[in-house]
Amino acid sequence: MAFARSIVPLCLLAVMLVGCAAQERQAQVGEVGFNPRHEVELHAEMQARNYYDYKTPKAGAVIRSNPAGALVEWYNDDGIWVAVGNTPTEQVVIEATGKPELFRVSAPGFMPAIRWVSAMPSAEGVEVDFELERELPHDRFDVDD
Repeated sequence: MAFARSIVPLCLLAVMLVGCAAQERQAQVGEVGFNPRHEVELHAEMQARNYYDYKTPKAGAVIRSNPAGALVEWYNDDGIWVAVGNTPTEQVVIEATGKPELFRVSAPGFMPAIRWVSAMPSAEGVEVDFELERELPHDRFDVDD
C-alpha cells in the first residue's frame, strides 16, 4: 500500500509533464525533420537557379589587354574577385540581359584596370580591350616624413 501511495504522485507528475509538452505544438504523423518554410525557400532558390541556367540569355565576352598575359578577375555577387583566366581570354560567359558585370585586369608592374562589361540579348559576343598603364618605379615616389 505504501508503494502505491508513492507511485501515484509520480505518475500524476509524469502525466502533467507529458500533457504540458503536448500543449506546445501538436505533432503530426510523418513530420519528423520537416520544415515547411525551409522547403519553400529551397524550392524558390532551385527555381531561380534553373531559370538562370536554362532560360537567361547568355553571351560570350573576350577580354584582351595591352600587355597580354594579364590576370582577368570577375566580381561575383558575394563580393569576391574570382580569377577567370589570362588575357586574351577564351569566351567568358556573361548574362545577355544588359546587366553589367565588373571585371578587373591586372599585371605585375602595371596599374590594375576595372571596367563594367555588359551585353544585350541580341549581341553575339562582346570584345573588351584593357589598356594598362605602367606603375611608377619605387625610387620615383616622393615621400616626406
